[in-house]
Amino acid sequence: MPRSAQGAPERVGLARFAPPVSLAALLAIVVTVGVCWALTVAPFQSPDEFAHFAYVQSLATHFKLPGVKTKSGESSAQIYADGTVGASRGAFFPGASPPSWDRSAYDAYLARVHGADSPSAGDGGGPTTASQNPPLYYLYATIGYLFDSGGTTFGQLYSVRLWGVLLLALTALGGWLLAGEVLGRRRLAQLACAAVIGLEPMLTFMSTAINPDALTITAWTLGLWLGARVINRRAQRSDVAAMFALAAVAILTKADSYALAVADVFAVFVGWRRRPADERRAALPGIAVGALALVAPVIAWLGLAASLGRTAVNQVGSQNAPAFNGRQFLSYVWQFYLPRLGFMKRFRTTQDLPAYAVWYSQGLGEFGWLSIALPAWIYTAGLWIGGVISVVTIGLLTRLRGARLALLAYLVLAWIALLAVLHVTDYRVIINGQGEFLAGRYILPAIGLLGLAIGLIISRIPPRARPAACGLVLVTMLSLQVVALSSILQAFYL
Repeated sequence: MPRSAQGAPERVGLARFAPPVSLAALLAIVVTVGVCWALTVAPFQSPDEFAHFAYVQSLATHFKLPGVKTKSGESSAQIYADGTVGASRGAFFPGASPPSWDRSAYDAYLARVHGADSPSAGDGGGPTTASQNPPLYYLYATIGYLFDSGGTTFGQLYSVRLWGVLLLALTALGGWLLAGEVLGRRRLAQLACAAVIGLEPMLTFMSTAINPDALTITAWTLGLWLGARVINRRAQRSDVAAMFALAAVAILTKADSYALAVADVFAVFVGWRRRPADERRAALPGIAVGALALVAPVIAWLGLAASLGRTAVNQVGSQNAPAFNGRQFLSYVWQFYLPRLGFMKRFRTTQDLPAYAVWYSQGLGEFGWLSIALPAWIYTAGLWIGGVISVVTIGLLTRLRGARLALLAYLVLAWIALLAVLHVTDYRVIINGQGEFLAGRYILPAIGLLGLAIGLIISRIPPRARPAACGLVLVTMLSLQVVALSSILQAFYL
C-alpha cells in the first residue's frame, strides 16, 4: 500500500473515515477510565462542585442564568442531598469526615424525594461562587442533567459527570491531532501524545467533574491543533474560522482563555506571511470572515452580559483595591518560581516556591478539594522523569528550523499568555487581601505541550525502540491511573 510522506498509510473509500486502530483502542481506554472517575469520586467532592451543579440545575429547571439575589444559591433538593451524605462537612477533610454511606439514611432520602413533600430542584438560582461565570460549559452540562431530569439529585449529578467523559475523549483526540499536525503522521508519537493527555490523572479527574475546566481543556487542546494547522496550511479561511470558533468556545467557558486568542492571532499572521507574496492581499477578506467566528460570539456575550447586569469577566478586587505595581508584580513572579531574596516583601505565608506546590504537585494530582494526594514517591519520581524529559526536549528543539520554529513560537506564546493571565489575576487577588487564586488545574489547558514533548522524543529515537518507548508511556500512564483511583477509594470508601 502506498505511504504518505510522513510514513502513515493512505486509506481509500470509507476506510478514510475510520480512526486508526491504535487511536480507537486508546479512546476506548480513556472512556473506560473516565467512567471510573465519574462514578468513583464521591458526590460534590471536586472543587466547587456544589456551585457548578447549582448553575447547571438553574439552567435545566427554568433556563435562567443564576445570580438572582432574592434566591438561594442551591436548590432545596441539592441542599437535602448534600446533607444526606455529609458532602459539605467532609469537603476538605474526607479522612476525618468521610461521606456517609448509611443505607437507612439513603432509604429515608429516597422516601422523601419521591414523597409529597419532596424538596424542589427549581428553587435555587441565587448567587454562588460560580454564578457569574460564562454560560457555555453549563449549557453543555445541562444536556447531561436532562438525561435524568426526573431522577434524584445524585442521579443528575452522576449523569452530568458521565456526559463529561465525552469531553475527556475529545481532549485525547485533540492530542492525537495536535501531534499529527506538529510532528507529522507518526502513529506512535501521536499515540504517546494522546495517551499522556487523555490519561493524566488530574485531567481525568477534572474532565469528569462538574467544572468548566473540563470544556476549557478540550477547547484549548483542539484549538492548539487548529492553530498549528493554520500555520502549516498558510491560514486557509476554513481553518482560521474553526480555530477562532474554538477560541470563542474557550472564552465563553472561562475568561482566562483570552490568552488563547492572543496566540491564535499570531498563528494567523504567521500562516498568512507564509503565503506567496502575490496571494496575501487576496487572502485578507477570507481571514477577516474567519475572524468573525471569534469576534461575533464574544461581542454577543459581552452585550448580553451588559444587558442583564452581569459581569462578562469575573471582577478581581474592588473599587478600593491597590493599584497594579509593575515592580511589585515582578517580585511576586520571582518568588513564585525562585527563592525569595532578602530585600523582597513576602507575598505568601502558606508556602515557599509555590510553582512546585501549585503547578507541579496539584497539576500532577491532588484530588477531591485538593485534599487527596498521590503517594509521596510518585512526586519525587515525577521530578526526575520530568527533568530528563525537559533536557532532552530542549536539546531536540534547538535543531528546529523554518516552519517548525514558527510552530514552536506559537505554542510557547500560548503557554506564556496563559501564565501571564493567571499570574496577573493571582497578583491582584493577593494584593486585595483575598487570599490566593491559583490552582494546578488552571494550567491543564496547555497539557498538549507536555504530550508534544513526549511525542517529539519518541519520534526522534531509533525506529526499533519506538514501540517499546510508546508502550512504556502507556504503562506508566495507566499505572498512575491505578494509583490515583486507589487514593480516591481509600479516601472515600475504606
